[in-house]
Amino acid sequence: MRNINYQVLDYKEIHPIRFWVILMGLIVLFVLSAFIFNKILSKYKHIQLEGHNTESEIKKQDGKNPLNFLNNNKILRRLIIGQLVIILALSSLIPTYNNSAHSRAENPSISSSEYLFGIDLSHYQGKIDWNEMRTSHHPIEYIFIRSTMGTNGKDMRFKENWEKAKQHNYIRGAYHYYRPNENSTKQFENYKSAVKIKKGDFIPILDIEKESKLGRENLREGVLNWLKLAEQEYGVKPMIYTGLKFYQHVLKGYVDDYPLWIAAYSGKHRLKNEKWTFHQFTEKVKVKGIGPTVDGNDFKGEIEDLKEMCKK
Repeated sequence: MRNINYQVLDYKEIHPIRFWVILMGLIVLFVLSAFIFNKILSKYKHIQLEGHNTESEIKKQDGKNPLNFLNNNKILRRLIIGQLVIILALSSLIPTYNNSAHSRAENPSISSSEYLFGIDLSHYQGKIDWNEMRTSHHPIEYIFIRSTMGTNGKDMRFKENWEKAKQHNYIRGAYHYYRPNENSTKQFENYKSAVKIKKGDFIPILDIEKESKLGRENLREGVLNWLKLAEQEYGVKPMIYTGLKFYQHVLKGYVDDYPLWIAAYSGKHRLKNEKWTFHQFTEKVKVKGIGPTVDGNDFKGEIEDLKEMCKK
């Protein structure tokens, strides 16, 4: 059941318009069905109250069981079938994000700064035209790619994105989305099973954004355990991705030995009092070859510094 929940959430993120059309259609279908069913029950009760209380008379009024009304009600069946057809038709007519990937107008001014620029991807971006993206006017030096989620989640596009990033000469990094209520060792095993870091690849990355129902102390222990296992496995110190407020309220003082990739969207000045390595400063970068907008990131350092954070 938990996997089904995650799949529903992923579908909502990838196709939000379709998701809400289908959901609203199902709600209308449920309300309509409940209304008609209530009318049928009322009709049955009315028959009994009017004195049709003998078995033979009730049978003449479509039977003793009100469900017989449902079986015999062609209008209800047609309404339900029609509603389902409308839902399917609407969802199939709505285009996916990737239809505009090739014609996307870029916004290169958003990535213009003194920092080294890069983006991060997951299957939320759908299928990417990497040849088109290579002609982008954004100065993309590195790409972070989601690989895994929790103890058993796999990003549907990771393998393709991971291979394509290497083929197109980007510095690539793989990050794991940490589910705070799941076992940290099993989460790392999931990451390890999917990610083979080679020479020139970025260090492992842990994405932690949410509180645990088991408490902050338990959450911190799990995060540190994942980081320790990653360092033992890959021989390099991992990096942490998190939001600014979450870092300040939950993680600060506990993970200070690790490089920090911090998300804060309301201006680059937000991190002036924090020690950061990467800053995710926007989620509105338009890139050729990619349908949806993507997150934009700054690296505090030169290209040589960036390469020092890669596997030797």
